[in-house]
Amino acid sequence: MKKVRVVVIGASGYIGGEAVRLLLGHPEVDLVAVTANENAGRRLDEVQPNLRGYSDLVYSKEWPEADAYVLSLPHGGAMEVVPKLKGKVVDLSGDFRLKDPAVFERYYKTPHKAPELLKQFATGIPEINRGRIRESRLVAAGGCFASAAILSLHPLRELAAGRVIVDGKTGSSGSGSKPGEKTHHPFRSTSFFAYETFHHRHTPEIEQASGLEVLFQPHSTPLVRGVFTTSYVPLKRAMTDDEVLALFRQAYGNDRFVRLCKGTANVNHVKGSNFIDLGVAAHGTTAIVFAAIDNLVKGGAGQGVQCLNLMFGLPEEAGLLAPPAQP
Repeated sequence: MKKVRVVVIGASGYIGGEAVRLLLGHPEVDLVAVTANENAGRRLDEVQPNLRGYSDLVYSKEWPEADAYVLSLPHGGAMEVVPKLKGKVVDLSGDFRLKDPAVFERYYKTPHKAPELLKQFATGIPEINRGRIRESRLVAAGGCFASAAILSLHPLRELAAGRVIVDGKTGSSGSGSKPGEKTHHPFRSTSFFAYETFHHRHTPEIEQASGLEVLFQPHSTPLVRGVFTTSYVPLKRAMTDDEVLALFRQAYGNDRFVRLCKGTANVNHVKGSNFIDLGVAAHGTTAIVFAAIDNLVKGGAGQGVQCLNLMFGLPEEAGLLAPPAQP
């Protein structure tokens, strides 16, 4: 079988780098090019020394024709590039996650430059949208916080009795490879704080996919990798832990990358992997769902590769079954 020719556009950041790492180990993919502006002309392993011995690729500013393109560009970059591409596209940024251009402009503070494409993009969370992803040429992989929250809420969406509260924690790699005032190590290494109260960009993404009203509050933690969300769900009727866990088993029993348990999940148990660990608890008419993911893998490049597999009729787990690292 002929391998799928793939280009990663924007391959020198953390998520783009993870896409490269995963695709180099993918048995059905030929990674033919990697692009980057500032690093154009440099060898891949100069920028990503963890990949020494895996590839002789050199970063370029242009891309060749390919079967598929994985985009990991800064916000606003994908909407400029996607109209120029003829192959299948998996976008790892937020440019095409929201379907309503007015909502996009409200949360991203800029008009969308390709609004006609928004509804053409499938929501790239395979566990809830597998059929549409298989049929699509254009897929917008879910955001890190949003993916954890959406998968936490999906089995309970018909039982929720009101607004859901999602409390999120993230590691520093979620802010990208270029340090900012509140993301560089000396500031963040011993800090814990909230940010973007009431207007985080993942809020409308969670609401769009879950159909629920959501209050989402993110927090910065001293972690490097990891997203942990705690979702508080008011229920229409009293439920036990076992009843809630049964709902989640019914929803995700056949999903390779969802692992379920009673009680809390732990980000250390998913680090470096494409798994999401979901833990549940219930008391009376309140359910609590804990979710742990690696923000760069299941919350980024790994989910993108999972979508790519579906788009090309490949095994969904291809290139993604390396177990989490410990410690």
